Amino acid sequence: MAGIAESCTHIGALLFKIEAAVRIRVTKTVTDVPAYWMMPTNVDKVQAEVGYKIDFSTGAAKKKALDKCIRGERSMPSIRTRVGSRSLCEHKPTLSNLSPLLQILHTHSKAVCLSGMEDYYHHYADPVKPVVVPMSLLHLRDKGKDGCELSVLQQHCESLTNLVALTEAQAAAVEVQTRQQHRSPVWFTSRAGRITASNVHAVVSTSVTAPAMSIVRKVCYPKKTATTAAIKWGIDHEEEARQAYVKLTATQHENLNVEKCGFIINPSFPEVGASPDGFINCTCCGKGCLEIKCTFKYQNNFIMQACAGDSNFCLQLTDGELNLKQTHKYYSQVQTQIFVTGSKYCDFVVWSQKDCVVVRILPNMAFWTTLLAKAQNFFFKVSLPELVACYYTRAASTAPNAKPLTEIQPSCTRPGKQTRKNMTKMWCLCKGPEEQDDMVACDNENCAIQWFHFRCVGLTQAPSASE
Repeated sequence: MAGIAESCTHIGALLFKIEAAVRIRVTKTVTDVPAYWMMPTNVDKVQAEVGYKIDFSTGAAKKKALDKCIRGERSMPSIRTRVGSRSLCEHKPTLSNLSPLLQILHTHSKAVCLSGMEDYYHHYADPVKPVVVPMSLLHLRDKGKDGCELSVLQQHCESLTNLVALTEAQAAAVEVQTRQQHRSPVWFTSRAGRITASNVHAVVSTSVTAPAMSIVRKVCYPKKTATTAAIKWGIDHEEEARQAYVKLTATQHENLNVEKCGFIINPSFPEVGASPDGFINCTCCGKGCLEIKCTFKYQNNFIMQACAGDSNFCLQLTDGELNLKQTHKYYSQVQTQIFVTGSKYCDFVVWSQKDCVVVRILPNMAFWTTLLAKAQNFFFKVSLPELVACYYTRAASTAPNAKPLTEIQPSCTRPGKQTRKNMTKMWCLCKGPEEQDDMVACDNENCAIQWFHFRCVGLTQAPSASE
């Protein structure tokens, strides 16, 4: 068989293989059939016996051993000996006999056999100690300080600096245990009292001497945020926006990797913290952080349309490029994330169902220095006094000007549909700013005000759904 492509040879070999398989398939190997060896003529029957009781010595070996015994010679016992044969060792060995050897092993080497011995195992213990998550600042509560003057409280809080500090290992442990974010209880306890990136803009905008109660509660007693339509939209579409970012930027970077992260506390300034939507790493740009905003108001629009038609939108068009407004709360949030995480940049992503825009934000040291100083001032003068003695919330709960909800009279008559379209909605009956206190919404869609401060309607906490 011959051929340029050599296919004939392979086909021929295959045919030979098939022929051989058909020819010998009816035959059986020795192990496929019962044993057919012949019994020795001098053996009538073989009795089953435990292996260690069987003497495998040959006749010649037995004869040789007998001759030595007759001559009075003493020979070393063979490996195969009968049970019950007398041992040459008259004394049973003990661990103390090995003490000199064990000392040598312990002194000159790391012998693994010593790790299981009582006198030596402690020398082989794992030197790595488990890292314990630092104590929550909520544990600073001291009922003995209730009723103290603010100046006395603030002086006491200056001595708590060591309790606020944490190590690099503790900060790393917090980050690992909070990667589930709001699904993790450590997420809330670690944030309590600290100025987080999402709250920092409101914190530096309020008065330190008369802080808004909504900000005090939000900073010191973080809890699960009420699921509004906008919040639910952002949670439901965050992963979709993340994938859109990766798809949009993967070709522009080398070895791009995006991964989720938990709550980050920087030991250099533990009074603040941040939880970006992810960490970015690539060969070309280095380490960065990711912040995603899924716009609910403009979910069906292009981002440029939002910039052109809404002066309150976070992005603005400057010289043909989209930029994040430095006066917007998101800019303070992003700068905090950059410096807390030690990132070189932050990719700020605004996503809608029709568009995805990425704006790269670089560190602004001058802006951050001012922001950090104000945040730390709020922490020591407001957060710690509240955590230690509930100074601000206790005073608010005993405010004399709080009125029951039933005594609040409507400020206007019910407007018609056409009238409602031309009305400008106000915040609360007091017409005060949103940051003044926590707010509750009115279920009456015809209400001209819609949102009320807790204090103005005599509430101390949000009503339940059944109410």
